[in-house]
Amino acid sequence: MHQMVKQYDIVIVGAALVGASAAVALAKQGFNVALVDRKSPLLPTRNDEIWDSRIYAISPGNADWLKDLGVWQRMNVDRVTPIAAMQIWSDTNLEPLAFDAEDAFANNLGYILESSALQQALLDELQTLDVDVLIGEGASIDLNEQDAGLTLLDGTRISAKLMIAADGGSSWVRENAGLSQQKTSYEHVGVVANFEVELPHQHIARQWFLEEGILAWLPLAGNRISMVFSTKQSENLMALSSVELAEYVAQSGGNTLGKMRLITPAVGFPLVKQNASALIANRLVLVGDAAHQVHPMAGQGVNLGFRDVVELVQVLAERNPLADIGDRFVLRRYERARKADVLSMQGLTHGLYGAFDSKQALVRAVRNWGMSLPNRHPILKRALMKQALI
Repeated sequence: MHQMVKQYDIVIVGAALVGASAAVALAKQGFNVALVDRKSPLLPTRNDEIWDSRIYAISPGNADWLKDLGVWQRMNVDRVTPIAAMQIWSDTNLEPLAFDAEDAFANNLGYILESSALQQALLDELQTLDVDVLIGEGASIDLNEQDAGLTLLDGTRISAKLMIAADGGSSWVRENAGLSQQKTSYEHVGVVANFEVELPHQHIARQWFLEEGILAWLPLAGNRISMVFSTKQSENLMALSSVELAEYVAQSGGNTLGKMRLITPAVGFPLVKQNASALIANRLVLVGDAAHQVHPMAGQGVNLGFRDVVELVQVLAERNPLADIGDRFVLRRYERARKADVLSMQGLTHGLYGAFDSKQALVRAVRNWGMSLPNRHPILKRALMKQALI
């Protein structure tokens, strides 16, 4: 006997940051939403002594959007760190390229926060809305002219006018919808760890382009930082003891913040750039990593995903009220709008990665000249910062 089909306006597959934010935003627009994930999105109770090693830099524009959704206010303000300035060193420049929030007439350049803190805030907000959260593994999808159907392994059947794939870089929905992807794997692996530091970080995000790779220190609350080291030497790094790693990382950053002490184990993750062949299909929209992944050098992956959701919500809100939300003409506007933003961010991070991974003397000379250039050209500097602030 077939189970009854559950009917919704929108079904979102994937309940991580981008999927959960889409569920909150669309439910607040009055859509009847189901959020489906393979595992329960509920997080273990927080222990304030523990810091999450998954850290994100959230742009000011996305922070404002999360405030409008009522999500931002649910986070513990003591664990969210505004970035007042950025300093970037390249191998031959003793002077860092410096970006200051005041240069851009902004309060700050963004915020550093823990993935788990934002995930919890999104789930807390979801509890206040009429969204069905379903746990289950997908068995099949059926995207046709009438509806988007999703069947779970336990036999649950869901029908919606629109399906949103927010299920990450190796998206099951994307694959089952027959969309391919172009993928570039970088030789670099990202190594992430948190440290306590001796000297105040002054809310400055610091980045070094070194022989071994790209090192970033992001300010956390108190005298703590989160390190992201994008390097080919990841295995050597991960093999170091906690004391050796702390010394190596402190030294690589010119001991700028004095002595360091490791407070979360180092975790490595492969770095890729990928694009789905299309962002839409019949009654389907891809958002977040399911649609695109970028080199995390600029910490922009989740910001692009949130901007996907903002655009989609806007496109659905501005459509002809009689138009079906799964209509290709409606969804095409989303695809067109997002392609330019994603390509420019990918071009920037991929181009930077190429320039900084280059051993050629000419490329290195141009790059180092380029790094010092914005300090002398306030207009160029402001243009670069505008990109980062969206």
